Amino acid sequence: MVQIIQICKRFLFYTILLLISSLTLKNKNVTANDFGNYLSWSYAKQSRDLKNLKDFFGSVNLLYVDKRMLEEVLFQSVIFDDWEKAKEASALIEKIDKGNVSSTFYYLVDDILKKKNPISKFNDSHADFLDVNFIKAILLWTTDEGELFNSISSDNCIPLLCLHMGQRLIMDKKKGEAEKFFTKVEEKNFSSTRIQELLVLAFLELKKYEKAKKILQKLSIKDLNNNKRKMSFISQNSYLLNPIKTQRDGVAEVLYNISSWYYQKNLFKYSIFFGKLSLKIRPNFNAARLLIVNAFNEIGFNQMALDSLSKINERNTYFMSFIKIKSNLYDEIINKKSFLNELKSLSQSYPNNWEIKLLLADKFRSLEKYQESIDLYSSVIDNNLIDNKLPVLYSRGIAYERLNKWSEAEKDLKEALLINPNDPYILNYLGYSWLDRNMNLEDALKLLEKAVELEPNDGYIIDSLGWAFYLTGVFEKSIFYLEKAVSIMPNDATLNDHLGDAYWKHGRKKEAISQWERVLIIDPNFKNKEKIKNKINVGIK
Repeated sequence: MVQIIQICKRFLFYTILLLISSLTLKNKNVTANDFGNYLSWSYAKQSRDLKNLKDFFGSVNLLYVDKRMLEEVLFQSVIFDDWEKAKEASALIEKIDKGNVSSTFYYLVDDILKKKNPISKFNDSHADFLDVNFIKAILLWTTDEGELFNSISSDNCIPLLCLHMGQRLIMDKKKGEAEKFFTKVEEKNFSSTRIQELLVLAFLELKKYEKAKKILQKLSIKDLNNNKRKMSFISQNSYLLNPIKTQRDGVAEVLYNISSWYYQKNLFKYSIFFGKLSLKIRPNFNAARLLIVNAFNEIGFNQMALDSLSKINERNTYFMSFIKIKSNLYDEIINKKSFLNELKSLSQSYPNNWEIKLLLADKFRSLEKYQESIDLYSSVIDNNLIDNKLPVLYSRGIAYERLNKWSEAEKDLKEALLINPNDPYILNYLGYSWLDRNMNLEDALKLLEKAVELEPNDGYIIDSLGWAFYLTGVFEKSIFYLEKAVSIMPNDATLNDHLGDAYWKHGRKKEAISQWERVLIIDPNFKNKEKIKNKINVGIK
């Protein structure tokens, strides 16, 4: 019956898509294969099937699709780095809708790549698609119109335009005029790493070293040996911060700004499109690459995010950010061991980099190589490589506990609590570990009650408290908290198992059996599968 329902749902889905496709594909000379391809594309989009998406955009006949589909092809072709297809789509869009904003941006980038002096085709009509200030920023780099430049002053410009106006003035060797624009941006005290980078570079160029130093301290740029970079290094290696030196750089910066704007609005397709355009004309643009990677992550295109990380090097000021993302991506889409050798190599090359050591230690712990992780955690602690030892003590404590070295684990967890007595996760781990060993039950209960008070919506922590009441024989309270935990995390087998035990002890045996049966539905390979089966048959003695 379930299969029949699924088939019907699938049929309805494809029927709806077919109807939609008839509105998208032009009727003239359209074949059944065209409809099939469209359906395949629509389904691939929904299922995030990258291969079928690429296949569709590589083969679709653009002569028989409407403007909406042409724009979709343009966007996706740029996202997939198929620039020939993007060019074809842009040319057809221009015939239908001259001055279309997406094709205009494509041609802007195309002109720059062909080393043409791009003549701006932007006007006020494009402001329907974008904030008008982005259009003005583009015009600052693509025109020399006095009217536009005269309309932007440091007294009335928004930070975006102040920033680009200042950069354009520096490029035009008008440093005296540029300073007041950067000062206006500085006054806003932005937390954005990229804005701070540009301000450091600008004040260095303007020989305002104290201002540059002040902002550099907030940036806290470090090399892979955890040596904090000083002004002298940044002055000699300014290229690491991607300074704006040319018109090409300026346009890339605006495209990055647009990409960031769309990212903040959760419009990730548009964010990637403009980010890719930015990278196309400036391949070493670190901030744009990081933004693209994060956007790919957000839409579930993890392999494409990983592919975007293949072109980074160790001198990149964003290197550690990329490495952390890369580590997570490998865990999600590839065997965890795949990234291990790269981290080992980095750790050997940079023995004082505590961030790499901790990444490697966490990786070992996730692979159940607990002693290896303990050795690395200990190296970070013993060599005073990190100011805040709390997360390292907590992680090492977990590793010790998993090796059944409880005295060492307990010592680390207690020391971590001395640093922060209000960390709900440490409170929970120590409390639950005591419960698991049937020791310090009253103290464990106090810790867990405090943990729930501090983190009232965490299913695992609530489960721990419910289990504490179970072990102390307070079954009504146990059921109250365990039901709450299961309502938050209904598909967690362990939580459902605990609730079943509490039901049984409270005399609610039918509910208990139902709960245990649910455990095996949720996880047929549950670690305590045989125990669950036994409880279903004979209950708890």
